[in-house]
Amino acid sequence: MSNEEQIAYWNGEAGRKWAAKDAMMATMLAPIARDLLAHAKVQDCSRALDVGCGGGSETLMLAEHLGPGSTVLGVDISTPMLEVARQRAAADPATGHQVEFLQADAATHSFGERNFDLLFSRFGVMFFDDPAAAFSNMRTALAPGAKLAFCCWQRLPDNPWALIPLQAALEHVAPPEPPAPNAPGPFAFADPLRVRTVLEQAGLKEIAIAPHAVNMCWSNNGNLDATVRDMLNMGPVSRLLQDESDTVRQAVYHGATQAMTPWFIDGEMRLPGAVWFITATH
Repeated sequence: MSNEEQIAYWNGEAGRKWAAKDAMMATMLAPIARDLLAHAKVQDCSRALDVGCGGGSETLMLAEHLGPGSTVLGVDISTPMLEVARQRAAADPATGHQVEFLQADAATHSFGERNFDLLFSRFGVMFFDDPAAAFSNMRTALAPGAKLAFCCWQRLPDNPWALIPLQAALEHVAPPEPPAPNAPGPFAFADPLRVRTVLEQAGLKEIAIAPHAVNMCWSNNGNLDATVRDMLNMGPVSRLLQDESDTVRQAVYHGATQAMTPWFIDGEMRLPGAVWFITATH
């Protein structure tokens, strides 16, 4: 999707759906964000920019990690998600006062002379039309020597949490049109050589790319059927189903449940995944 399509998507029904499930997603993705923070060694930073902050869980995590006196600006394009973020911050007396939120497209927004010493993102930077230009724009908000740390998904075949339900769905629905090479999307940064090129073009230095294995744990009160539906309605399959009939949807849910039952352990869906941890400096 283009930037304009992304903005429409995250401010429409999809954005409201993600906002409603934000607590579940925050719990599932928190271990990845914590591991990224430990990997990036950002404890000496105090003024952070959180790109694609969503419901603000990692924005508050950043503020806690960086400690008292630090400030974090969370940026996102989604009104529904930012409503959740502001509510979450207001309910957090420990670190809520250290964060603020801005609705903007980080690819083009003029941040002025903010002089951030950290640019951080948990799966929020793979959706730019022109990623080199987007990172160039964000770099202008960074102080000299500032750090960059973000995570992105490796290839779809390396992420069974996404691949298995997608394969089950394609038994019942037509496959989507193949995306253009390097099109914005969850797996747009799967190629580490491309990521390195993008960041070099944006003027960033000391680029390091490290693989990281993850476990994606989904749960809906220990209910297998509800958990599978959550996964299909939130993950890559959701767009395939948005215009399908109830009959087709039910067939997909049934097929996916059968395919994923072996991964449902102790009331949780536990599926492996693979990400890249990317670090660089200004």
